[in-house]
Amino acid sequence: MNRHGIRHGLGRDDGAAAVEFALIAPLLFMLIFGIIQFGIAWSQKEIFVQAAREGARFAAVACEKSACDSGDVQDRVEEAAVGYAISGGSGAVTVTPDPGCDVADTSDTVTVRWDQQFTFNIPFVPPINTTAPIEAVFRCER
Repeated sequence: MNRHGIRHGLGRDDGAAAVEFALIAPLLFMLIFGIIQFGIAWSQKEIFVQAAREGARFAAVACEKSACDSGDVQDRVEEAAVGYAISGGSGAVTVTPDPGCDVADTSDTVTVRWDQQFTFNIPFVPPINTTAPIEAVFRCER
């Protein structure tokens, strides 16, 4: 091989793009899957908030007209959050005032609340667990 061939071979960058992609790919995948996990958690949170609203509405309207307890409200919340488990299981949902609106009660609103745990699973990162309060307030109907 002559000197001209050696100089020509040193200036080539055939594999540079593959090496750069190999260095950047883990960060790119972490970013993409992080965005996806955040979207899933946000969607779940919205479902839980809607379930809390359903429970608060039930406590404000139905508990005034018939005998019910906080277990009935929790059942209603679990039905509304079908497909998703409420953190803490049975008894995690608190109703204030318990069990809801009552004709003799002087409170104007009923609140349904619990703390929900969310887990983010992102490649190359240990699972991230966080807790968010889920709460809904509904005006008592008299």
